[in-house]
Amino acid sequence: MTGCGCSQECCSHSLESVLKKREQIARRRPKFRRSESNRFPRLGEKWRSSKGIRSKMRLKKKGKWPIVETGYRGPKASRGLNPKGKIEILVHTPEDVEFIDPEIMAIRISGRVGRRKRDEIIARAESLGLEIVNLRLNERKKPSEEEVTKEGQGERVEGSTEEGEKASDTDTDSDEKEVDKE
Repeated sequence: MTGCGCSQECCSHSLESVLKKREQIARRRPKFRRSESNRFPRLGEKWRSSKGIRSKMRLKKKGKWPIVETGYRGPKASRGLNPKGKIEILVHTPEDVEFIDPEIMAIRISGRVGRRKRDEIIARAESLGLEIVNLRLNERKKPSEEEVTKEGQGERVEGSTEEGEKASDTDTDSDEKEVDKE
């Protein structure tokens, strides 16, 4: 099955194009506001449908805020997917991780899971190569000391390239010329 939802192998749609289309639609989508929320701050801006018999917003009068309609919806193939295009699965136990396909699914650890079980879930997910959507800062992998030293050496090597050597050669040449002139 392709990203557009059809079962044809020759379909020209792909998941990347569907995700791009969803982003474009989301950019054009207006902010839906509750009727009269600018007049009465106590109402808040959270969307509520207008129900009044003479409501200008419900009647879609010119100059009034837009109302929620099906025309603002995104592509069917991208609904329910996270921004990377994967299906998020809520996980409560380490055993739940076993049945997840890393190609099309990502896991979200439930907020009701404790620290010990959460650590078990993370360890099992990393061994299976799964993406975890809601990792906390202290749970993220820290680069090992070897990786840090390799990065540090790489920077030193870049600093001592031919350009740096040329610059040092020209400095010594100019010093010698000044000595000769004197």
